[in-house]
Amino acid sequence: MTTNSWTRRGARTAAAAVVVLSLGACAGEVPQPDPDPVASTPAPVLDEDRIDRVLADIDETIAEADAALDPALLAERFSGPALAMREAEYRLAAASDGEYTPTPLTTDSQVEVVAATDTWPRTVLVVSHPPEGSNLPLLIALTQPDARSQYTVWLWTRLLPGVATPPTANPETGSTPLAGDAEGLRATPDETLAAYAETLNNPDSANAGLFAEDAYKTAYREELTTLAATIEAAGSVARTNEVIPGSVAALSTSDGGAIVVGALRSQLTLSRTVEGATLHAGGSIGTLLGDDTIVENAVDGVYDVTLAFHVPPADSDEPIEVLGADQILVEVVEQE
Repeated sequence: MTTNSWTRRGARTAAAAVVVLSLGACAGEVPQPDPDPVASTPAPVLDEDRIDRVLADIDETIAEADAALDPALLAERFSGPALAMREAEYRLAAASDGEYTPTPLTTDSQVEVVAATDTWPRTVLVVSHPPEGSNLPLLIALTQPDARSQYTVWLWTRLLPGVATPPTANPETGSTPLAGDAEGLRATPDETLAAYAETLNNPDSANAGLFAEDAYKTAYREELTTLAATIEAAGSVARTNEVIPGSVAALSTSDGGAIVVGALRSQLTLSRTVEGATLHAGGSIGTLLGDDTIVENAVDGVYDVTLAFHVPPADSDEPIEVLGADQILVEVVEQE
């Protein structure tokens, strides 16, 4: 069919060329072609039908892998922080004999933010309906690293209570992807993640004023204070945060700002500092330690923290708002 169509189109072109040449011999002027105008901006990377197919495939992958708690089944549709976090949740579920269950994930979408670009990597953000067993929607970042690869879940985070997602371009139009050092914002995407990590490490950081107060940071500080008080008779607690390299992505919003997503590596260290005292590690850290939860020297609980922000334009007086946050314990390391 394609060959025949092309052949007929070629034959008509040859005949037309003869007519043009004949006219040219008489009139001395060859008619000029009037091509369709070339689009001045890139098109969205996915249309509605393709988004639906991608999300349906991912949903099937999640269901199959969760049923078996088998991370190998995630390989084709998960990558980056999302894959590391899901693998960690499966380990924790196995270590707790099913007492811990992985975060409910769903691709049942209510809003999509689609990049408009002709280059890679490509990003699509999906705001889901609340998964079963949860009352908070998810923000899921999909990525396609190159033309031959499938879209994968690269990051997910839970939207915080009471937040409103900023206005974004219609998926039929698409949103401009922004580089990590993109200017014109209150802070570049890379600076946003680094500054937030700094405010977690030091509440009195000079960058603290960039951000509105948020539920994650409040819970983070309260947890540290409570834990320190709980173990002070035997030891101390410390926590540090840093940006996971290559984990930041951003898409423009209709107000001239951006939705920025990224991930931190957060290390919680429990140290026995009182000689003769006994320090037990509890919670998920204790679960991954196994039968012996006594901390002889120190133990590190390593978390991946996924975050989403609305970064206003540079000329705005509004602070950067944390839209979503989630954390998963990915590793426990005993110090000698």
